[in-house]
Amino acid sequence: MTGLYTDEVELYDIAFTWDIEDEVAWLVERFGPSCTTVLEPGSGTGRMLEALAVRGLAPCGIDCSAEMVAFSRARLSEAGVHAGVMLADMTDFELETRFDAAVCPINTLLHLTPDELGLHLERMADHLEPEARYLVQVGVFDSDALPPPSEWEAERDGTALRCEWAPVERDLQAGRERHRSRIEVLAGPREGEVLEELHELTAWTSATWRQAIAASPLTEIAAYDGSESGRPNVELEHGGGLMWHELAAP
Repeated sequence: MTGLYTDEVELYDIAFTWDIEDEVAWLVERFGPSCTTVLEPGSGTGRMLEALAVRGLAPCGIDCSAEMVAFSRARLSEAGVHAGVMLADMTDFELETRFDAAVCPINTLLHLTPDELGLHLERMADHLEPEARYLVQVGVFDSDALPPPSEWEAERDGTALRCEWAPVERDLQAGRERHRSRIEVLAGPREGEVLEELHELTAWTSATWRQAIAASPLTEIAAYDGSESGRPNVELEHGGGLMWHELAAP
């Protein structure tokens, strides 16, 4: 776990908090009309938890960063909504309930090795109601070619950031890739500071992803292109960094 997820949680939240209302509406539709409880492993600073709670659902998040958990709790309290947030490892956790649905956005699962993903999916299967949907956003690429970096700016309470997330290396044979994050503070108390880190991630192809899911208790029902308006249903070979996978619990 890099400092972006521990020492720099406030900057992380400014950089990675944007309007997700349309996305949340789509997710809730995928969850189904009977859904009332939602689990989010790797819940980070709580932006998804807050959005789900505002819609009247009862979300619960787990994260292995104590700083993220503390920030989430403060965020939810300030927003006047409730969600459970617990410090836990997504590959080894035990909660006292099952959930109607689950969600894990923005490639959080890429931080897991294939073996860790297997452990995670086993734990998820044990915490989901039968046939409950688990929506995960995991990029899959069948080429070694690297996509262009994502660049954007973000601002909150006088702190302005210029952000970049860039894949810099992909080895499909080894199943690993490396990404670089760069956050430059343009204005605010920390003006002029630059936070730059490398992130070691798993590189999934359509074939290796299918194999991983086939070896798990869950079943992939559909895949969607999160980069397109309306998130159309696509074949997995379509690939892309914002692919949503709809998994069903046994």
